[in-house]
Amino acid sequence: MDFLKKLTQPIIKNQPVKIGITSVLILTIFILLVFTGTWGHVVFEPEPEPVIFTTPEPTPEPTPEPTPEPTPEPTPEPTPEPEPEPAGMNPLTGMPIEEDLENNRPLAIVLSNEPAALPMNGVSKADIIIEYQVEGGMTRMLAFFQDITGVKKVGSIRSARHYTIDFVVSFDAVFIHAGGSPQAYADLRSRRIDHFDEVQGRRREIFLTDRSRIPGRRLEHLHSRIITDDRIERWFPQYNIRLEHEEDYKNGLTFTDDGTPQNGSSATEVVVRYPAKNSTFIYSTSTGTYHLRNYDRDFSDATNGTRAAFTNVIVIRTSVSRIPGDRVDRQNVVTVGEGDGYYINGGQYIEIKWSRANRDAPYYFTHKDGSQLDFGRGNTFICVVATRATVNFK
Repeated sequence: MDFLKKLTQPIIKNQPVKIGITSVLILTIFILLVFTGTWGHVVFEPEPEPVIFTTPEPTPEPTPEPTPEPTPEPTPEPTPEPEPEPAGMNPLTGMPIEEDLENNRPLAIVLSNEPAALPMNGVSKADIIIEYQVEGGMTRMLAFFQDITGVKKVGSIRSARHYTIDFVVSFDAVFIHAGGSPQAYADLRSRRIDHFDEVQGRRREIFLTDRSRIPGRRLEHLHSRIITDDRIERWFPQYNIRLEHEEDYKNGLTFTDDGTPQNGSSATEVVVRYPAKNSTFIYSTSTGTYHLRNYDRDFSDATNGTRAAFTNVIVIRTSVSRIPGDRVDRQNVVTVGEGDGYYINGGQYIEIKWSRANRDAPYYFTHKDGSQLDFGRGNTFICVVATRATVNFK
């Protein structure tokens, strides 16, 4: 208390005292201690840990999953429009053909059928093939093409006979051959037949020599004459030849979608006998066509290796005889009048009749009762045989 008295004494005596800042602070502390009751046991509380206020990190909003774009349905490839069928009809097969080809005259080409000449070129593309007898009991073939484009090569080409010309005229065809008999040349001149002849040099530019058919080193033309489609297309327009049928021409053939004969007999194998060979036709149920066995081998196309197949097979029976006095056994085949035969299609056959009014007329084929015979749509093989020739059906 002495300290307080000393401190307050100047005030009591009303004496002015100068009090420093330090004294004021000490006095203030003393007063606080007295009045709060903590004098004598002052406890200095430790400095509290400073409270640090931190701004909380904002909770990030969850990133929304992107809504996937809908997968577009794949655009289907446009279905190509099928090629429209040609508007015309092939008069030799009843099949569709380009309209501008429908009225063209076909080509008729004589083919050698000797074993040394096989296989032939172009036969798998022929619309009609006619097989007929020549001297020695051998046969030749006459192949008809309504459109030669794409056939590439045809041969080997052989000589004409006078009755070969009758077959050509019956279809109003342009004739291609290499040589001919005396009777054939007489008819070519007198009947003014449009023809190409390699041997006598008439329009021979279309012919070529197939050297792969020449045996050894000897230049042998017997089985080496051919023609090609590009040569035909190149040279034909340069000649003064009628290339289309006359307006009123009809070839005598009619066609139906199903050519299998009604009430026919089985014909899964047909053997047609010529004096020096057989022609055997074997039916394929998978293709609905006949394959020819010629000299006991497949009748195949040397150009593409394809076996020739035929929708229809026709057998014509007629008179076949030796020309009197001919020293090399040339034959005469009657092509005018009427006779019997067979129509074969779809594994069945029936007996038919054929007729032809004259040497410039087409062939007509009918049922035995005289009603019209419709061929199946497709190509045709015609065998011309002697009246008494053997034809076997299995």
